[in-house]
Amino acid sequence: DDVENKNNGPPESLYREFYHFDFMQASKFISHIAAVAHNNNHYPSIQLERRLHSKKGNSKKGAWQVVTTVKCRTPTLQGLSHHDFYIALMVDVEIARPSVQQFLLSDEQSQRKHT
Repeated sequence: DDVENKNNGPPESLYREFYHFDFMQASKFISHIAAVAHNNNHYPSIQLERRLHSKKGNSKKGAWQVVTTVKCRTPTLQGLSHHDFYIALMVDVEIARPSVQQFLLSDEQSQRKHT
């Protein structure tokens, strides 16, 4: 997980990006993470977007990536609570499951698909 830290103060959020083969696979992944959040009564920010990934050494258009960002933060604290760490841990546990891995591209697969 990555940590968002502005102005060299304490960390404000934990976030992680996930890459998907297509928008539908990303939507299924989001549904799964939403269920985990609901069951734990703590809700991360979940963003789904398509990004243009420029190819190195190629002046032509790059390929599109489908990316989900899961960001754990407690707005009332303007930072992190133990609930954020727990949800981040639960996301890590879930992505290790084969039933969830089917919605994700590995780092290697993402690099091959988008280069």
